[in-house]
Amino acid sequence: MNLSEIGFLVADPSDLYRELFRRLLYGFGAKKVLEARDTQTAKRLMVDRGVDFLICAADLPTLGAPNKPGSGLAFVKSIRLDTKHPQRAIPMIVTMGTARRVSVGQSRDSGVNFVLSKPVSAVVLYDRINWIARRPRPFWESPSYFGPDRRFREIDFDTMPKRRQSDLSEAEPADAE
Repeated sequence: MNLSEIGFLVADPSDLYRELFRRLLYGFGAKKVLEARDTQTAKRLMVDRGVDFLICAADLPTLGAPNKPGSGLAFVKSIRLDTKHPQRAIPMIVTMGTARRVSVGQSRDSGVNFVLSKPVSAVVLYDRINWIARRPRPFWESPSYFGPDRRFREIDFDTMPKRRQSDLSEAEPADAE
């Protein structure tokens, strides 16, 4: 996979993690990796520098409110819900120290493509970037959500009855079993 034309933004309060992600992305072939330590810098870089892919820490602080929990998730959600934001539909990965079920659910509901638990290995990061590139999911929009379809498990439902209109092929009538 060629990452040389993709502009990445790594938004993390930790100098160590920003450097780690930058080195990994350069190692994968990326040529443009921007860094932000807070939401204000990340917002500015996204608009001014044309970011194509965001890697954001769930605990990314907001200047003036450094201890506000979930600032990174609020940042992601604000981009997704802003209908005029030029990077509204870019791939987004959120990282967090402890990926509890509640935190992963909140991340998913903010519109991210994937959640990665820190420390992140090179293999996992590359696999998720590759997955996003090779298997894009359709985006859904509602008043409170914009982001990739959250239903993406690969489960064989061939033996199950089809109930959604979108699941039925044109050959099957809507009331078929």
